[in-house]
Amino acid sequence: MMFQKPPLRYNISSWYQLSECKSNNSRDLSISVGDIIQDKRLRGLKILLNHIDFGPLFACVINAKGNMISELNDNLVAELTPQQILTELSKYGFLITFNPREHLPGNQLAYLQQLIGFGYDKIRILNVWKLVNGVKAFNWYVVGFNANKNEFWLNNGYSPSDKEFMEALRNGSAINISAYSKTNNWSWSWLDYIADIGDILEDNSLPLRY
Repeated sequence: MMFQKPPLRYNISSWYQLSECKSNNSRDLSISVGDIIQDKRLRGLKILLNHIDFGPLFACVINAKGNMISELNDNLVAELTPQQILTELSKYGFLITFNPREHLPGNQLAYLQQLIGFGYDKIRILNVWKLVNGVKAFNWYVVGFNANKNEFWLNNGYSPSDKEFMEALRNGSAINISAYSKTNNWSWSWLDYIADIGDILEDNSLPLRY
Protein backbone atom coordinates (compact mmCIF):
# COMPACT_ATOMS: atom_id res chain seq x y z
CA MET A 1 0.00 0.00 0.00
CA MET A 2 1.32 3.43 -0.97
CA PHE A 3 1.13 6.16 1.64
CA GLN A 4 1.05 9.75 0.45
CA LYS A 5 3.22 12.14 2.38
CA PRO A 6 1.36 14.95 4.11
CA PRO A 7 1.90 18.36 2.48
CA LEU A 8 4.59 20.64 3.84
CA ARG A 9 3.16 23.26 6.18
CA TYR A 10 4.95 26.14 7.87
CA ASN A 11 4.15 28.47 10.74
CA ILE A 12 6.45 31.49 10.60
CA SER A 13 6.94 34.37 12.99
CA SER A 14 9.02 36.55 10.65
CA TRP A 15 8.80 37.30 6.93
CA TYR A 16 12.51 36.43 6.65
CA GLN A 17 11.60 32.78 7.33
CA LEU A 18 9.76 32.61 4.00
CA SER A 19 13.06 31.81 2.27
CA GLU A 20 13.18 28.52 4.21
CA CYS A 21 9.73 27.39 3.02
CA LYS A 22 9.33 24.96 0.13
CA SER A 23 6.51 24.56 -2.35
CA ASN A 24 4.34 21.44 -2.45
CA ASN A 25 3.83 21.95 -6.17
CA SER A 26 7.31 22.33 -7.65
CA ARG A 27 10.95 22.13 -6.62
CA ASP A 28 11.67 24.88 -9.12
CA LEU A 29 9.85 27.45 -7.02
CA SER A 30 11.58 29.45 -4.29
CA ILE A 31 11.00 32.54 -2.18
CA SER A 32 13.62 35.16 -1.45
CA VAL A 33 13.33 37.93 1.13
CA GLY A 34 15.60 40.95 1.37
CA ASP A 35 15.80 44.43 2.86
CA ILE A 36 15.89 47.50 0.65
CA ILE A 37 17.87 50.00 2.71
CA GLN A 38 19.95 53.17 2.57
CA ASP A 39 18.13 54.61 -0.43
CA LYS A 40 15.91 57.69 -0.22
CA ARG A 41 13.81 56.43 -3.14
CA LEU A 42 12.65 53.19 -1.54
CA ARG A 43 13.07 51.32 1.72
CA GLY A 44 11.26 48.23 2.88
CA LEU A 45 11.20 44.45 2.79
CA LYS A 46 10.95 42.79 -0.63
CA ILE A 47 9.34 39.37 -0.99
CA LEU A 48 9.96 37.62 -4.31
CA LEU A 49 8.54 34.33 -5.58
CA ASN A 50 10.71 32.95 -8.36
CA HIS A 51 10.62 30.01 -10.79
CA ILE A 52 13.76 28.67 -12.43
CA ASP A 53 12.29 28.86 -15.96
CA PHE A 54 9.52 31.47 -15.72
CA GLY A 55 11.33 33.97 -13.52
CA PRO A 56 9.54 36.20 -10.98
CA LEU A 57 5.89 35.18 -10.54
CA PHE A 58 4.98 37.38 -7.57
CA ALA A 59 6.66 40.23 -5.75
CA CYS A 60 5.72 42.83 -3.17
CA VAL A 61 7.36 45.32 -0.84
CA ILE A 62 6.02 45.63 2.70
CA ASN A 63 6.62 48.50 5.11
CA ALA A 64 7.49 50.57 2.05
CA LYS A 65 8.81 54.09 2.54
CA GLY A 66 10.73 56.59 0.43
CA ASN A 67 10.36 59.22 -2.26
CA MET A 68 8.73 56.73 -4.63
CA ILE A 69 5.94 55.89 -2.20
CA SER A 70 2.65 57.76 -1.88
CA GLU A 71 1.05 57.63 1.57
CA LEU A 72 -2.70 57.38 2.04
CA ASN A 73 -2.17 59.39 5.20
CA ASP A 74 0.52 59.75 7.88
CA ASN A 75 2.46 56.47 7.93
CA LEU A 76 -0.27 54.60 6.05
CA VAL A 77 0.70 53.10 2.69
CA ALA A 78 -1.53 50.93 0.52
CA GLU A 79 -0.05 47.44 0.55
CA LEU A 80 -1.10 43.83 0.59
CA THR A 81 -2.19 42.43 3.92
CA PRO A 82 -0.31 39.43 5.35
CA GLN A 83 -3.26 37.18 4.49
CA GLN A 84 -3.30 38.39 0.88
CA ILE A 85 0.41 37.64 0.56
CA LEU A 86 0.01 34.16 2.02
CA THR A 87 -3.00 33.47 -0.21
CA GLU A 88 -0.96 34.37 -3.29
CA LEU A 89 1.89 32.12 -2.16
CA SER A 90 -0.54 29.26 -1.44
CA LYS A 91 -1.57 29.35 -5.09
CA TYR A 92 1.92 28.02 -5.85
CA GLY A 93 1.88 25.36 -3.15
CA PHE A 94 3.32 27.25 -0.17
CA LEU A 95 1.16 26.45 2.86
CA ILE A 96 2.13 29.06 5.43
CA THR A 97 0.60 30.68 8.49
CA PHE A 98 2.03 33.82 10.03
CA ASN A 99 1.62 35.48 13.43
CA PRO A 100 3.39 38.84 13.40
CA ARG A 101 1.87 40.22 16.60
CA GLU A 102 4.38 38.36 18.76
CA HIS A 103 7.25 40.43 17.40
CA LEU A 104 6.22 44.06 17.75
CA PRO A 105 8.95 46.46 18.93
CA GLY A 106 9.16 47.12 22.63
CA ASN A 107 8.33 50.82 22.38
CA GLN A 108 5.27 50.02 20.25
CA LEU A 109 4.08 47.56 22.89
CA ALA A 110 4.75 50.08 25.64
CA TYR A 111 2.58 52.60 23.82
CA LEU A 112 -0.24 50.07 23.48
CA GLN A 113 0.14 49.52 27.22
CA GLN A 114 -0.41 53.26 27.73
CA LEU A 115 -3.54 53.17 25.57
CA ILE A 116 -5.00 50.54 27.88
CA GLY A 117 -4.33 52.84 30.81
CA PHE A 118 -6.08 55.72 29.02
CA GLY A 119 -9.22 53.61 28.61
CA TYR A 120 -8.82 52.51 24.99
CA ASP A 121 -9.44 48.79 24.48
CA LYS A 122 -9.46 48.47 20.67
CA ILE A 123 -7.22 49.55 17.81
CA ARG A 124 -7.89 49.59 14.08
CA ILE A 125 -7.23 51.35 10.79
CA LEU A 126 -10.21 53.65 10.27
CA ASN A 127 -11.37 54.98 6.91
CA VAL A 128 -12.91 58.42 7.55
CA TRP A 129 -14.92 60.32 4.93
CA LYS A 130 -16.01 63.88 4.34
CA LEU A 131 -17.77 65.60 1.45
CA VAL A 132 -15.54 67.55 -0.93
CA ASN A 133 -17.51 69.28 -3.70
CA GLY A 134 -20.34 66.84 -3.09
CA VAL A 135 -18.11 63.76 -3.37
CA LYS A 136 -16.93 61.56 -0.50
CA ALA A 137 -13.17 61.83 0.08
CA PHE A 138 -11.54 59.30 2.39
CA ASN A 139 -8.57 59.47 4.77
CA TRP A 140 -7.07 56.56 6.67
CA TYR A 141 -6.01 56.76 10.32
CA VAL A 142 -4.64 54.35 12.92
CA VAL A 143 -6.87 54.86 15.94
CA GLY A 144 -7.24 53.54 19.45
CA PHE A 145 -10.77 53.74 20.78
CA ASN A 146 -13.19 52.81 23.54
CA ALA A 147 -15.54 50.19 22.11
CA ASN A 148 -18.40 50.98 24.48
CA LYS A 149 -18.49 54.59 23.28
CA ASN A 150 -17.94 53.82 19.58
CA GLU A 151 -19.90 50.63 18.99
CA PHE A 152 -20.27 51.16 15.24
CA TRP A 153 -16.48 51.11 14.90
CA LEU A 154 -16.50 47.42 15.82
CA ASN A 155 -17.81 46.76 12.32
CA ASN A 156 -14.72 46.44 10.12
CA GLY A 157 -16.66 47.73 7.12
CA TYR A 158 -17.91 50.86 8.86
CA SER A 159 -16.50 54.25 7.85
CA PRO A 160 -17.43 57.20 10.08
CA SER A 161 -17.81 60.72 8.83
CA ASP A 162 -15.13 63.27 9.61
CA LYS A 163 -17.62 64.97 11.96
CA GLU A 164 -18.14 61.75 13.92
CA PHE A 165 -14.40 61.07 14.00
CA MET A 166 -13.54 64.57 15.25
CA GLU A 167 -16.22 64.35 17.93
CA ALA A 168 -14.74 61.06 19.20
CA LEU A 169 -11.33 62.72 19.39
CA ARG A 170 -12.79 65.73 21.23
CA ASN A 171 -14.68 63.68 23.81
CA GLY A 172 -11.67 61.44 24.43
CA SER A 173 -13.29 58.18 23.34
CA ALA A 174 -10.74 57.82 20.49
CA ILE A 175 -7.14 58.80 19.78
CA ASN A 176 -5.41 59.26 16.43
CA ILE A 177 -1.98 57.64 16.61
CA SER A 178 -1.00 57.92 12.93
CA ALA A 179 1.46 60.79 13.27
CA TYR A 180 2.99 59.35 16.45
CA SER A 181 3.42 56.03 14.65
CA LYS A 182 5.22 57.75 11.79
CA THR A 183 7.61 59.47 14.20
CA ASN A 184 8.49 56.11 15.75
CA ASN A 185 8.53 54.23 12.42
CA TRP A 186 5.92 51.72 13.59
CA SER A 187 4.33 49.44 11.03
CA TRP A 188 0.63 48.59 11.18
CA SER A 189 0.58 46.57 7.95
CA TRP A 190 -0.59 43.54 9.95
CA LEU A 191 -3.59 45.44 11.35
CA ASP A 192 -6.22 44.27 8.87
CA TYR A 193 -8.81 43.63 11.58
CA ILE A 194 -10.23 45.27 14.70
CA ALA A 195 -7.73 44.28 17.36
CA ASP A 196 -8.21 43.98 21.09
CA ILE A 197 -5.24 45.78 22.63
CA GLY A 198 -5.21 43.42 25.60
CA ASP A 199 -4.97 40.42 23.28
CA ILE A 200 -2.00 41.97 21.45
CA LEU A 201 -0.19 42.56 24.73
CA GLU A 202 -0.99 39.03 25.90
CA ASP A 203 0.33 37.60 22.63
CA ASN A 204 3.56 39.44 23.33
CA SER A 205 3.65 38.21 26.93
CA LEU A 206 3.48 41.74 28.27
CA PRO A 207 1.50 41.88 31.54
CA LEU A 208 -1.34 44.39 31.70
CA ARG A 209 -1.04 47.33 34.08
CA TYR A 210 -4.10 49.45 34.74
